[in-house]
Amino acid sequence: FHIRRIADEFVLAEGDGGGGATATTTTTKTAFVRDLGEDGMTTTTTNANATDDAMVDRRRRLLSLAGYGDPEKHLFYANFKNGLAATPYAILVDEDERSVVIAVRGTLSLEDWVIDLQYVPQPLDKVGERCGFDGKGHHCHKGVLTRCKWMYNDIKKQRVLKHLYSNGSPYKEYDLVVVGHSLGGGCAQVLSLMLRPSFPSLRCYAFEPPGCIFDEVLSEDCNEWITSIVRHEDLVPRVTQPNLESLRDEFFDVVARIKVPKIKAFHDVRSPCPESNLGTRNAAILCPKGEIDRDTVFYQKVQKFRSERAAKNLTGDVSVKLYIPGRIIHLVDTLGDETKYVPYWASRYEFNQVILSKRMLPDHSMPPLVGILQKLNLDDVHEVRTWHVDDKDVEDEDAEVFIFIPFSNPQGKIPLGLILFAVVATILAISSGQGCQYVSRSTVRTYADGISNPGSGLSVGLWSYNLKQCIDAESCNTTDPIDLEDSSYCQAYGRLFDNIDVHWTFARVAGTISVLLGCISIGLISTATCTKLRKRTWLVLVTLLLLATLSQGLQFLFLKSDLCNEWTNPETSEVVTSECSLSIDGNCAIAATIFWFAIAVGCSHMARIATR
Repeated sequence: FHIRRIADEFVLAEGDGGGGATATTTTTKTAFVRDLGEDGMTTTTTNANATDDAMVDRRRRLLSLAGYGDPEKHLFYANFKNGLAATPYAILVDEDERSVVIAVRGTLSLEDWVIDLQYVPQPLDKVGERCGFDGKGHHCHKGVLTRCKWMYNDIKKQRVLKHLYSNGSPYKEYDLVVVGHSLGGGCAQVLSLMLRPSFPSLRCYAFEPPGCIFDEVLSEDCNEWITSIVRHEDLVPRVTQPNLESLRDEFFDVVARIKVPKIKAFHDVRSPCPESNLGTRNAAILCPKGEIDRDTVFYQKVQKFRSERAAKNLTGDVSVKLYIPGRIIHLVDTLGDETKYVPYWASRYEFNQVILSKRMLPDHSMPPLVGILQKLNLDDVHEVRTWHVDDKDVEDEDAEVFIFIPFSNPQGKIPLGLILFAVVATILAISSGQGCQYVSRSTVRTYADGISNPGSGLSVGLWSYNLKQCIDAESCNTTDPIDLEDSSYCQAYGRLFDNIDVHWTFARVAGTISVLLGCISIGLISTATCTKLRKRTWLVLVTLLLLATLSQGLQFLFLKSDLCNEWTNPETSEVVTSECSLSIDGNCAIAATIFWFAIAVGCSHMARIATR
């Protein structure tokens, strides 16, 4: 294979086009694609010619959208779903090189950046058991492993490779190549390790991959099938935890060496300086390393921090160093003007330092790398291939990284609706508990001498009441409800209702509990807009919301209190017989109960669809 040709293939995975199975123009291969269609890979019709034309047209449109129009490249499957685990990738066939290519996209989204930063070592024991390789004692990049578990399972589910290498496939003798750039290169390396037990002659080409993929021993073991390509001073292959800590320490050393006010040093550094004068300027700003003042508070804090980090790095999996796996081709710009690159086989230990230069980011760009490789002659010899498709599935343990990203909505828009419902329910619950119009109360007063008179109407709540006032103060009959209306103020209960009964107390407590549970639920549901909640968290939410529903319902015990039945005035010994009907705040309580239950049902749905 020509590495430059494989780089051409990867351009398709970097495009924005849609994905799916595509057809070939020959009769045999068109029939094979139609067979793929039976498994949902493409759409067929009863008219064979119309089907062929439609599939060919669809292929051309997909490749055109992807920015690649070569008729000898066939796009059989593409996934453009992007999440913390889901990874955009494509499966293509190159008839010129007689190869099936799996191309993985590099860093593009916020989720990709989160995965990039998950560079802590992750054991490969369980993955090795599932995929058929010896992973005992080996480690790899945690975020990349998360992505590759998802891709491995998706490839199994889509059954594309199984069809391409089936007995009836015209591509069964084709080579399998896994490629990727940047994060996609790291994913290609790990995915190739997982697929190799099923495809022993598989090859992987990783363009400018992260510098922390496999441990030292496993990186050496991959020399047979992995080739990594690094361009000049590219930053990404040099980003490892030891390198970043070394860069941090060098920065602290430089800060400790500054012998002028920091603001002056800042302004001096901002000013352009010819390389010939760089030494003189540094000497004016920095003191020699041997003359650093070690008695300053800053230096002592730096030393303490370094000691703590060093002790931590010697324990657990963090102590495992990760490297670029396989053989490494380093493309060196010999003239410094990007006109002539010389490739050579580099040691992985050559990338143990971050190079700060104006080219460290531009050198990571993929399109220029394709042009560079096209001018080079990089051939690799492959052996005869035997294919075996393993139907075992990778255990989806730790398949998702639970990272806090504000407003990322990793579980869709449903949690946003639940939050809105919960806020409305909380407002309704507070209104029902704190208002003074929970019920409208009509009374009949029976005095000690047996005479009964109708009392004035009164609107009452759990914590306060609302007296009636005359509509017309000059001609007002206080015993006639027609002449009365609600006043605009809520009055707290005085001595008149000091001795509240059990039902009234329960109603107050239940109302308070429903509001508290509601506020807790809002907080928990809000986190679902920033990170994926596990199944058990959603089940806890269901429990809290059902309790809030129950508490809100128990608030209606207020209707069983003496205030809404019969009670005796302790001062006058008169008996008051009351009848109560729900008013504005009581209706709010009914609405709040319905809302709490609806939110509980929504959380139950989220628990059912949660992956873990």
